[in-house]
Amino acid sequence: MSASTIHIIGAGAFGSALAHVWLQSGLAVRLWCRQAAQAEALSHHGINTAVPDCPVLTGVNGGQLDHFQATSPADIVVLAVKAQAQTAVFQNLAPSLHPNCAIVTASKGFADEQGALLSEALMGEPRLAVLSGPSFAADLFANRPTALTLATTGDADPLLSTLSTPLLRLYHSDDPRGVQVCGALKNVIAIACGCADGMRLGASARSALMTRGLREIERVIRAYDGDPRTAAGLAGIGDLALTCQDRQSRNHRFGFELGQGARASAVLAQGTTVEGVRAAQSVVAANRTQALDLPIVSAVAALVSERITPQQLLNELLARSHASDVG
Repeated sequence: MSASTIHIIGAGAFGSALAHVWLQSGLAVRLWCRQAAQAEALSHHGINTAVPDCPVLTGVNGGQLDHFQATSPADIVVLAVKAQAQTAVFQNLAPSLHPNCAIVTASKGFADEQGALLSEALMGEPRLAVLSGPSFAADLFANRPTALTLATTGDADPLLSTLSTPLLRLYHSDDPRGVQVCGALKNVIAIACGCADGMRLGASARSALMTRGLREIERVIRAYDGDPRTAAGLAGIGDLALTCQDRQSRNHRFGFELGQGARASAVLAQGTTVEGVRAAQSVVAANRTQALDLPIVSAVAALVSERITPQQLLNELLARSHASDVG
């Protein structure tokens, strides 16, 4: 696939990291943001004034979203804005999109408070590809090798060949639903693991939360008509392992602060995006999950809403009846 331009919507850390990787492979990249001054600094100097750790993006073309256009059928549009903002952002962009250009979401979360998938809220599944998996922006900025999942329902070869680089290895999945569920729920489990680490419960407790959390992810994937085997791949266990064990993860860091005694409302008031908060609340409110046994996800939803304390969360999980390790 010969893309005329990769349009990245959202010039935050991860959108900028993708721009950095693709620019280094000689691809034409346009990085779109809301602020005119930020777009101008990108175009003239390659400097992203909103992301201090971002290296100079040599050759990038900055753009202000108010003037967005993707007019070539070979264009690729990558959505890298907050999950629950994507529907509104995309609706504004849609009139300026060529009907045949590829659309990729790189966000991890549900589209709304009722647990709709991004593919359901945006445009329907056949046209939307999902880019997900274990990745920190800092690693991409530092040119460290990274492997991600690209999920599509159709022929993935053109996108895979265009977006893969020597340092960004993409593996195909034909389960966009399962990949989206993994991307949303790994953040929820990361909050639980961060909370356990903040309480100094040790590596054994964290490992137990990750493993049992993976079972909950599999149950939710089934409820969303996805393939539970997706949880065993990069978008599932791969991203879970990364996010649950490193304070580079905003979700783990947020949980750690809660485990240290901070109030969720106070931490969130600082303006940090913690996608796992909305994801936990959305999945427990979704009609599709009401019959599911989701003790960790439900406990995190209660914790971030300040209905229980970290100690109560621990007590609830430890008081559960015995169950099979494989169910």
